[in-house]
Amino acid sequence: MNDTIRLFIGSSANGEDCEIEAAYEHSLRKNTKRNLEITWMRQTNDLDSPWGGWNTTRWSTPFSGFRWAIPEVCGFEGRAIYTDCDMINYRDIGELWDIDMNGKPLAAREGHRFGGHEFCVTLIDCKMMSNYVDLSISRMKNMDSLHHRLIDKFSGNASLVHSLDPRWNVLDGENYKIDEIWQLHFTKMATQPWKPAWFTGVAEEHPRKDIVAEFHRASAEALANGYVHSNINLEPVTYNIIGR
Repeated sequence: MNDTIRLFIGSSANGEDCEIEAAYEHSLRKNTKRNLEITWMRQTNDLDSPWGGWNTTRWSTPFSGFRWAIPEVCGFEGRAIYTDCDMINYRDIGELWDIDMNGKPLAAREGHRFGGHEFCVTLIDCKMMSNYVDLSISRMKNMDSLHHRLIDKFSGNASLVHSLDPRWNVLDGENYKIDEIWQLHFTKMATQPWKPAWFTGVAEEHPRKDIVAEFHRASAEALANGYVHSNINLEPVTYNIIGR
């Protein structure tokens, strides 16, 4: 396996998720000795960027559909990992990178929210994906239904998606103890403790205090180690998403 892990992380453009971004990146680098190449996928006003000019009107986050552009960004070569930004890592991400995908283009945990698989943590065979997604990024950008169409295509299809251990994508803790989790996902936007401004739904209290405490612990640890993310856009992006 290539020693450099290509990790693409979907996040907001204007610094709304900066606290969890810093906590997540610190946790990833803390837990691996592998070379980690991180691409933060953020909406931009630059139409020449892979992340600019998308029709996002049916997206629930500022980055929902970006994951499908990753194979082309990688030149349809090698592997890549996609994750949402709202996570904390506890296990060497290199172990996920090295998983045998059994000849399938994607690997994700099984779940029920999207018809069979949860693609918020996805291992991607970029070359193989070219056989199943016959769309260039320039065409993807104009399709408001793209994300949902591809979720429907792959989710629940065991011939195309290798099932990951669910501990790589533990949704708000589920029934796991903290020391059993490999990758914690604050998946319910209403209960995210950093309260991103782009979320337009009604905020709720997270049902597990220990999960909230993990965010605050990881955030403080990241800050103490010099990890500070902030708005990198000179011109703020205006979101056009469902946001719920």
